[in-house]
Amino acid sequence: MLQRILRIGTLLELAFATVLAVWLLQLGFAAWIALAVAVLLPLMVHGIPLAIEFVTGALIDRRPVARIGVLDGVRVWWQETWRSFTVFNIDQAWRANFPERPLVRDPHRPAVLLVHGYMCNRAAWRPWLFGALPERWNIATVNLEPVYCPVERYAEVLQGAIEKLRAASGAERVTLVCHSMGGLAARAYLRVHGPHAVGRVVTIDTPHHGTVFARFASGHNARQMRSASDYVRSLAESAEPVEFVCFASQHDNLIVPREAQVLAGAEAVWFEKIGHLAMTASDEVLEKLIEVVDRPLPIAAAISTRDAAAAASS
Repeated sequence: MLQRILRIGTLLELAFATVLAVWLLQLGFAAWIALAVAVLLPLMVHGIPLAIEFVTGALIDRRPVARIGVLDGVRVWWQETWRSFTVFNIDQAWRANFPERPLVRDPHRPAVLLVHGYMCNRAAWRPWLFGALPERWNIATVNLEPVYCPVERYAEVLQGAIEKLRAASGAERVTLVCHSMGGLAARAYLRVHGPHAVGRVVTIDTPHHGTVFARFASGHNARQMRSASDYVRSLAESAEPVEFVCFASQHDNLIVPREAQVLAGAEAVWFEKIGHLAMTASDEVLEKLIEVVDRPLPIAAAISTRDAAAAASS
């Protein structure tokens, strides 16, 4: 469904850009001006809302660490604009049906499930999937659908993907690497199915405490991601049963306030001058992610997981 929506949106953008360019030519504008408008229009469909997000974030987040110079701000905005354009107009719309990476049945290899965010699909991970993530990992992806359903419904989607990955890889536990809303889906999964199949969760730009911009998005899941919503409050009522590592950006344009990216009691890893979607294509973030995934599972977590599995089988 999402792929069809994005394809229609992309084609409409191209059609409008073409009509506008022809109209400018008829008005007597130079051909290069009409061409420039046609090329820039699809980019600005992303760039203008993103500029509003960045400015709003800067006005709300007055912490000294969040201050950024004008040139750096423009660079971060442009990187996020280009990333948004490629994600929504190219990768997710037209290049989402790629085959999964081959899995090797080896329980000693890290088994990693990549979980995308709101209004995304598995193609959001393309920059890391093709040649960037280690070959020694067993990696799988998942599509969170329906697009606009309650976050709780994604628990069963993750259950199927996790068990499929465990069966194919031989791993006792998997690591969930989750972007944005995907981190909330992981928390929903843990509340339904428990921790026996998951060793660690890495969240990237997840609105653990909500975001002010969710008010302007569509769907039940968007309403659940509003700042201090009943849903995020209900998640906070119980502690997470596995290790969480929260990757967060001091200059995230979508999760505002920025502190909402960090779960209470979790390890926080902060990055600077990287936008929301750009975090999933950043070499700096990737380097830290590899380090975190390759860590041994904490002893306490391993013991509790084995105990939970034993209790379930008895």
